[in-house]
Amino acid sequence: MGAFAAILRKDLRLESRGGESTITLVALSLLILVVMVFALNPAGGAGDAGTAAGALWVALIFSGTIGATRVLTAESANGCLRALLLSPADRATLYCAKMVAAFIFMTVAEAAAVVIMVLFFNMDFDIRLARLAPVLALGALGFAALATLLAAISGRVRAGDLLLPLLAVPLFVPALIAGVKASGSALAGEPLSAFSEWLKILIAFDVLFLSAGYLLFEHVIGED
Repeated sequence: MGAFAAILRKDLRLESRGGESTITLVALSLLILVVMVFALNPAGGAGDAGTAAGALWVALIFSGTIGATRVLTAESANGCLRALLLSPADRATLYCAKMVAAFIFMTVAEAAAVVIMVLFFNMDFDIRLARLAPVLALGALGFAALATLLAAISGRVRAGDLLLPLLAVPLFVPALIAGVKASGSALAGEPLSAFSEWLKILIAFDVLFLSAGYLLFEHVIGED
């Protein structure tokens, strides 16, 4: 836990000083939602819950891909990753710290994206957002776990930044469908019981991705 806290604290401290990852993720989410609003809701009327949910999850996927890449490429650029691999810290601990950092960055971007979505799709700040929160949290956790593992793989090959979305998005599609369905139901004002089955699917994929990342990270990361 000491190594986990130290690595996570370092990543958060670096981000608090520069804010590059958070600003980039929020700006990207804003651009995606703007495009989706004009493409899918040109009349400017009341926002459709399904359309708003789809736009929100598109923003989550793209911002999550960048967030997971940033937490590992920053280490590789200055040789810090080599030092971490040579340290006594377990590689599974390194994975957990990087995954939590990516999750935090994604959560900040999501919060900004939800505010933008409510404004652009003419929705209200009400209880529907409280029902939406656990859906987005589960989605961000699962995608952070998957993207962090795949970022370690893509970071060791040429054009890895282009390879990461090609690997992450197809694997995340079942969880993405569940997340969009649950988010649409939440934004439509349906009770939690109406989309509990979709939440169970999200939880199952979160467990799968977290377990796979924890067990496989040490095999895909290594010294150059």
